[in-house]
Amino acid sequence: MQKIFRWWSRGPRVLFYHGVEEKILDPALQSLHLPVAAFERQIAFLRSNREIVPIDYVHECLTSRRNLDPRCVALTFDDGYKNNLRIVAPLLRAWKLPFTIFVSTKHISEGHRFPGYYIGTAILFTKSKSVHLRSIGRSFRLATQADRLSARAAVVTAVKKAPQPLVKKIVAECKELLSSANWAELDATFYSEEAMNWEDVRQVHQMGATIGSHCHDHCILHSSQQEDEVYRQLNESKSRIENNVGVCSYIAYPNGKAEDVSSVAYRATRSTGFCAGFTSIPGEINSTSDRFFAPRIFAVPDFEEFCYLLNQTRVQDRTLLMPVRGPDVTQEGTV
Repeated sequence: MQKIFRWWSRGPRVLFYHGVEEKILDPALQSLHLPVAAFERQIAFLRSNREIVPIDYVHECLTSRRNLDPRCVALTFDDGYKNNLRIVAPLLRAWKLPFTIFVSTKHISEGHRFPGYYIGTAILFTKSKSVHLRSIGRSFRLATQADRLSARAAVVTAVKKAPQPLVKKIVAECKELLSSANWAELDATFYSEEAMNWEDVRQVHQMGATIGSHCHDHCILHSSQQEDEVYRQLNESKSRIENNVGVCSYIAYPNGKAEDVSSVAYRATRSTGFCAGFTSIPGEINSTSDRFFAPRIFAVPDFEEFCYLLNQTRVQDRTLLMPVRGPDVTQEGTV
C-alpha cells in the first residue's frame, strides 16, 4: 500500500480535526471529537509512515511548487476547543510534532460555544414534543429520537446557508427552548464543547501550535453573506489573533466546501493579508493547487477509512470548481 501510494501521490496532505476527548458521552452531540485512543493510533501511523510538517512547509509548497513530498502531512484543528489545550497539545508536544489550530475569535473572546452545540443540545434535550422556529418559519415534531435528529439536521442545514444575522436569530431562538438551569447542567456535562480563552490560546502557541483564523463568528463565507460582513469576519479575526498571540498568516474557511467560499470571500482572503486559505475539500497539495483554496482531508474516526483517505490521490483543480468572474476571482460550484 505505501509503495503504491508513493508511486501515484503528487504532494503533501493537510489533515484536519476538531477536538479530541477521553470520554464521548453522546456521539450525536459530540461528533466532532475524536476519542483519544483513535487519535493516538492515527498519530502512531503517521509517525511511522509519514513526516509530520508545519503549516509553513505547506505554504512553501503552495508558493514555490517545490518540495512536493507526498510523505509529508500537516496536522490542523478547527474551531479552538479547550481540549486542544487539555489533550492535543500535550500529546503533540511530547512527540515533538508541529500543528496548527484555526480559532473562531468571538468564541475565544466571549466564551460562547458554537452554533451547532446550541442547536443540537436544545433540540435533543428540550421536553417539548414539537417546536416552531419563527426565524426560519418551520415546525418540527420531536416525539422520537429520530424526529429530534432529523430536526437538528434540518436546522443545522438552514444555519449553514443563512446570512450571519439570521444565524444569530436561529441560535437565540434555540437557546430559548431550555432554561438557564438546563443549560448550566448540560454545559457541565458536555464540557468537550467549550472553547479556549485567549490565555489558553497563548499557552498552546507556546506549546508549538501555529494559530490561524477560522473567522470571527465561525461565519460560513458563502454568497449569502454581505460583502462588508465577509471583510469584517476576516479583519476582526486576524486583528484579534495578532493582538493576542502574534502573526496570523493562515485561514481555514468554516465548513469549507466549494459553495462555502464565495468569490467575495476568496478576494477578501487575498486582500486582507492572509498567505493561504484552506478548505475542507479532499485532495493533496500539488503543482496546480491554489494557495487560497487549498485542500484538506478530514481525519475520520475509523482507522481503515482514515488510511484509505490519506492514501487516496485526488487532484484538486480550482478551475473546475467555479466559473471565472475576473482575473483574481475564483470559480463557484461543487466538487
